[in-house]
Amino acid sequence: MDRSTVRDKTSRLAGLLAFALGAAFLASPATWAGPESASDKLKLVIILSRHGVRSPLSTDAALAGLASQPWPKWEVDPGIQTPHGNQLVAMMGDYYRARFIREGALTGDPEQDGPRVFVRADNDQRTIETGRILGKALVPVGEPDVHALPAGTVDPLFRPYEAHVGNADPALAASSILGRMGADPKNLERAFSKQLEELKGVLYGPGGSPGPDSPFDKPTSITPGKHRYLVEISGPFQASLGATDALLLEYADGKPLQDVGWGRVDGRVMTDLLSLHELFFDLSARTRYPAQVGGSNLASHIVDTLEQAATGDPVPGALGPTDEKVVVLVGHDTNIANVGGLFDLNWCVPGTPLNPTLPGGALVIELWMRSGPPDSFYVQTSYVAQTLDQLREATPISLYSPPAIAPIFVPGSSGSDHDFSSPLPAFVRQARKVIDPSFIAPEP
Repeated sequence: MDRSTVRDKTSRLAGLLAFALGAAFLASPATWAGPESASDKLKLVIILSRHGVRSPLSTDAALAGLASQPWPKWEVDPGIQTPHGNQLVAMMGDYYRARFIREGALTGDPEQDGPRVFVRADNDQRTIETGRILGKALVPVGEPDVHALPAGTVDPLFRPYEAHVGNADPALAASSILGRMGADPKNLERAFSKQLEELKGVLYGPGGSPGPDSPFDKPTSITPGKHRYLVEISGPFQASLGATDALLLEYADGKPLQDVGWGRVDGRVMTDLLSLHELFFDLSARTRYPAQVGGSNLASHIVDTLEQAATGDPVPGALGPTDEKVVVLVGHDTNIANVGGLFDLNWCVPGTPLNPTLPGGALVIELWMRSGPPDSFYVQTSYVAQTLDQLREATPISLYSPPAIAPIFVPGSSGSDHDFSSPLPAFVRQARKVIDPSFIAPEP
């Protein structure tokens, strides 16, 4: 049955915090926050997900200058989600479905659940495919409706700077990033010298060194961006992003270890190198002004959606109709980093530095209604993702063998309870403080 038919019917810039810290956040079914009271009702879940494992965005020719040996071949074109990535997303979708049935947001009956699930994705192949797979897992009948703009259109929900939402100031963005490192990028190079050397050892072999004109041997430059990017970061950290992204994808896609960094990358090394990957996003996407430019529109529509679910009345700017119970938004690592930086959210999972944006990982925002006073709502926020090993091995996940779950404290609204819940009015009030209204597009 087609989904439409069903609907018709119904401080040091993050740094390296690895396994020991992540383990403190790894939840079992007993430690997932859940409702404050067993009689509370889950009114809405918003899943802001990154797409699944893809091939590198750069071609082999473009990556060739970042290594002394040829990179491994991929079975798909650049930027396309892999078969392994599709499998991992389906596993996450099955896990979400089981959890939301347990919590009462879904019933398990596709005809009833069809109108309860709304999927919105950016219009890349990998984001649409992730949305399709998650939607089909949540309502396992027919094919889901994946709401996305036409191909070739820049979506302001996921790419607001490229869509010219507001009047962003690239010079201010560059200054805001430079201001986090004493106005001297060399401070950053010194702070991460160990990881940079480790990465070069992977790319060029023990004792090897980059060739002439390598970006690794050029000074870091942070300048106002042009065209697609608000800020341009060049030099070793830009090169590190491309290289570590490719290595992460090789590892997460389950390639033989001899093909992951030419046999020089195991789980421990991957954890070390991810600090460079997440550093780039911490600078370019989580710094407050770039986060406002890139995250205000998405965050504003998320808040509109929460308020719509609480009131039961249509709210302009909300994503999906009033009867939705699960809203799936599929974008990119930058979207998660932008929203995380905007709200000053932090999370960690095993085998990662602080604030990873792993393939298929998601910020999950839950709206609960208390069983006590009428119209009393609270919000719980978490980061949910398969660990590096779960990604690599395609480890089965379930309610009793879950993915990594990191409950998140929301500064300005979370309380001291173990679940870090925020009263909805406090969450909305804090959101309106950090969201810049000049970067909001009226329609989601």
